[in-house]
Amino acid sequence: MQRLSLTDQVAQAVRGEILGGALAPGASLREQVLAARFEVGRSTVREAIKVLVAEGLVTQAHHRGAIVTRHTAADVDDLIAARSMIERHVATADLGDTTAAAEALEAMRRAVDAGDTQAGAEADEAFHRAVVQAAGSPRITAFHSQLAGELRLLLVSADRAQPEPDKVAEHTRLLELLRAGDREGYLAAALHHVARARDTLVRVAGA
Repeated sequence: MQRLSLTDQVAQAVRGEILGGALAPGASLREQVLAARFEVGRSTVREAIKVLVAEGLVTQAHHRGAIVTRHTAADVDDLIAARSMIERHVATADLGDTTAAAEALEAMRRAVDAGDTQAGAEADEAFHRAVVQAAGSPRITAFHSQLAGELRLLLVSADRAQPEPDKVAEHTRLLELLRAGDREGYLAAALHHVARARDTLVRVAGA
């Protein structure tokens, strides 16, 4: 197994705290504090922060330095529009292997049963990533990956604020429609799935 670099280790630790709720949206990420805490140089922290900025989890704020990303209602609408565009592509593509999506769905089921919101959000992301990968476009897969960090941050926050009681059932239905080749049914269900989450996501973003 490949060992993580110091930069990746710091990024992983801070990512976990952001997604775990220990670092709330708007929280400051001071290089000096993080360097002392992780016993690394400030240059290592700086590089780790760049990784998290690229993932959309951290924002470089004017006069404040790096902070945990705080989304606005406009950000949520923009993300939903991008996600809806991706779902339209999935609905029109000739799908490949969906085994990874089924595995992510099972992981989601276990997370929901355990009440683990972070693991549930990770499984949710993994499910949609697997579906997009199965649609076969490297560029759209890369675009989806660019959105993943921000989407996961919002999903974790939304699940804490208002857990989805039918999360597993809804994703099970999406996979069933895909495997049945029901493109119109999948698109309708996927767009409903995305739109239904908007109000909760906006509420979380404005908290």
